[in-house]
Amino acid sequence: MKLLLLIICFAASVIQAADKPVRIKFKDKSELEGIVSTSISDTQGFTLKTKFGETHYNWNQIDINDLRQSNPELYQFYVQQSHGRSVNASLLKIKLRDGTVLEGSVTTSQTDTRGFTFRSQFGSRYYEWTQIDLEHLKQSKPELYQFYLQQSQIDDIKTDEQIIQFVKGKFVFRSEANVILKNYGRVLDQVTAAMRIRQVSQRNQQLATIVSNSRPVLQAVIQKCQVFYGATRSRPLQSLLLSYRNAYDALVRTDYASFAYNHKFVQEALAGMQQ
Repeated sequence: MKLLLLIICFAASVIQAADKPVRIKFKDKSELEGIVSTSISDTQGFTLKTKFGETHYNWNQIDINDLRQSNPELYQFYVQQSHGRSVNASLLKIKLRDGTVLEGSVTTSQTDTRGFTFRSQFGSRYYEWTQIDLEHLKQSKPELYQFYLQQSQIDDIKTDEQIIQFVKGKFVFRSEANVILKNYGRVLDQVTAAMRIRQVSQRNQQLATIVSNSRPVLQAVIQKCQVFYGATRSRPLQSLLLSYRNAYDALVRTDYASFAYNHKFVQEALAGMQQ
C-alpha cells in the first residue's frame, strides 16, 4: 500500500514562490530558515530542509505563538493536525462529478488554489476542485476536504489581525484573482525606503518612479483598503485604513505632500498597535 501524502510547501514572501525559505522559531528561542514539507499522515510535526540538511521537528518543539504570527498557513495546518483525525495509510478514492471513482494518492501544494495532482496505476493527472464530487470528498476524506476549504478561501481576509498584516505588506496573496497583489509587499517596501530620502526633490522623484512602475499594484491596494474599511468594526483600524487609502490615493495622483502626511500617520498608528 502507498501512503497518502499531502505535501504542502509554504511561502514566507510575497516576492517569490514556495521555494523561499520560511523562518521557524523554537521554544528554546533559536531560529532556523528552510523549506517546510508536511504530510497529513504525520500528526506529530513536519520536516524542515535547510542548507545543512533535512530534519524532522515535532510541534512541541516549536514556538506556536510565534508560528501563528509569522506563518499563519503552517499554524492552521498545525491546528488541523493536532485536532484532526489520523489518516488511514491506504490508497485514496476520489469521486468525480461525473460519477467516476479513482483510486490513488494525492499531492497538493499550498501555492496551488485550483486543485491537486492525482497519481494512480495509470499515471499522474491534474484535477481541479471543480471536477471533484466535494460532498463525497467531505465524507470520505475530511482532511483533504478541509484543505480544499482552506485553499478556496486562501486570500479571504476576515480578522483585524489579517487587515493589519495587509497594511504592513505582510499578507501573502496566492490566488489568481489577486495575482496583481502578489508582490505588493515589495512595492510598499520601496515606498518606505523612498520616504527615508531627506532631500524632497529626490524623494519625490523616487516616488514618481515607483508609481510609474507599479501603478496597478497601488490602485489594487487602494481598492482593498475600501473593502477592509467596511469589514472591521474597530474605530482605530478604520481610521488607519482611511489614512492608508488617502495616502496611496494621493501618491497615485502625485500629491506627494498629502501622501507624506497620511503616510506618517499610518506609520505612527501601526507602531501604536504593535505595542
